[in-house]
Amino acid sequence: MLLTLGRDYRALQQQIKNCHIFLNSYKWLTDSFVLDFFSENHWAKLPSSWAHTLDLLSLEEMGKSILCPDGFPSTSQLVLPLSLLAFKATAKSLALERTAITSLEQVISYLRELGFKNATQQSGVWVNPSSECKPTGALGSLTQVFHRQVKPKKQHELYRMGQCCAAISQVTNCKTVVDVGAGVGHLSRFLSYGYGLDLICLECIETFGSAAIKLDGKLEEACVKLGITNITTPKHITLTLNPNTSNLVELLNSHGLTQISACGLVGLHTCGDLGPTLIRNFAIDPGIKFILAIGCCYMKMSLDRKSPVRGYPMSNFVLNQLKPSFVSYEALEVACHALESYSDRLSDLESNKLKVHCYRATLETLLLKLEPPLKRAGLRGVKNAHLMPFEEYALKAVDKMDVVLDEGDLSSQYIQSCLEQWQRVVIFYSLRLMVAPVIETIVQLDRLLYLAEQGWCGCLLPLFDCRLSPRNFALLCVKPELNHC
Repeated sequence: MLLTLGRDYRALQQQIKNCHIFLNSYKWLTDSFVLDFFSENHWAKLPSSWAHTLDLLSLEEMGKSILCPDGFPSTSQLVLPLSLLAFKATAKSLALERTAITSLEQVISYLRELGFKNATQQSGVWVNPSSECKPTGALGSLTQVFHRQVKPKKQHELYRMGQCCAAISQVTNCKTVVDVGAGVGHLSRFLSYGYGLDLICLECIETFGSAAIKLDGKLEEACVKLGITNITTPKHITLTLNPNTSNLVELLNSHGLTQISACGLVGLHTCGDLGPTLIRNFAIDPGIKFILAIGCCYMKMSLDRKSPVRGYPMSNFVLNQLKPSFVSYEALEVACHALESYSDRLSDLESNKLKVHCYRATLETLLLKLEPPLKRAGLRGVKNAHLMPFEEYALKAVDKMDVVLDEGDLSSQYIQSCLEQWQRVVIFYSLRLMVAPVIETIVQLDRLLYLAEQGWCGCLLPLFDCRLSPRNFALLCVKPELNHC
């Protein structure tokens, strides 16, 4: 079952509680930034049996036998410590299933449970990672225009989310959709021109809204050339939503739009507090009929337990019954990283590229020696760092900063000893990635439980292929026509 329903209070509470117990036991791991590997001696934090065994594993073995969620058997003769195997098994069992849904069947099933008898399996091809993404209906010949400035990853996301949103709009007879954080309007164009929905695009950056209007115009020019006239143009509003925003429908009506009586909310990668803000508005505003949102950038959420509009925790259960001591910027930041694709990179052909983690951690030791110390400073990205000596990388990384590195330090014996440990750095980072899905699970289940506490039955489903789009969980909640679930 790839769909997690928010109907069973106690099951949700117990799963969240189990995740908390597990993560509190490994706080030394979740709160350890890799760039502090040498300055805070992270390797010494590992249980001695782990450190000894992991030193003997190749990175390819690390990826296939330990980091990989599917748990392929190791071909090594090494016997892994029981505690390490238990760590892996527990992390896997607690995390939500990340394998993407293969059709809209789960969505239709959820809608039927809410009493929508008109919910039937949708026609059309469900977009797979290898599928060619094409608009629907008469706009099928405008694929090239739709894909302008849209990378394959984004195509996969907006097509799947678009299909899902269109199906929900049809079943609920809610044709007005508000795209929050619309950017330059890729998803909105797909929903408006492809499915004929009335789109209201909210974006806080005015230049993005202007760019979206230009792209809309180019698409409409192409429609005119093809004789397509029955099109619906998205409406764009520059508007910033903050955690205190409430009565969203009333706020939209105050912007001179045709009066909205009902709408749905969509958000493709709602950053930080934006996701919780949309969820709260859905819960309290009777005019909002459904929400379909993908969360991201969890480390940007507000964590003030005394605030009524905090990003985490949202649910009363977590707030009052659990001490979320595992929660830190570091823990929420690693929850945004890609476990599956990193596992794929731990191969003989890719692993050398990961030396950059060691380079950055080694450079951190030098930056901390400066007066004043530069701790966790944002440095310039260096392309192909693994192909250059550390000295060259370090100088490029601090280029355009008021920093002078001592040439003697750059080639010191201590620095060389750090560089020789680059595989340890990669392994430690891999261990942190193993708990990342559990952290994201808690955040998502807390949101689902909040909705249940408000009387709404939502669900979580892995909408995207996690190798293309690591933040692949969609929170979906639809208000039944008559009663709460």
